[in-house]
Amino acid sequence: MRERYNEPAWNYQVVRVVDADGKDLIPRVAKDWTVAAVTEAMLAGLKAAKKEAPTWLQLIADEQRALTRGVESAIFGMS
Repeated sequence: MRERYNEPAWNYQVVRVVDADGKDLIPRVAKDWTVAAVTEAMLAGLKAAKKEAPTWLQLIADEQRALTRGVESAIFGMS
């Protein structure tokens, strides 16, 4: 695989989103293997392939985006 994508032997691990023929759909993701980065890459790959993202994937990406930006919570009492 490394040779197919011209990756050097010393290279860090990368994430590639490819089509059925192995062609890159988006630029590879390197040095960021967080859930946020990988789900964003998956969504971008699906968009590039003109495919609809499954709801579960979109929800994970939304949650990770919120966690990255900082989430605040508030509790409201009702009487």
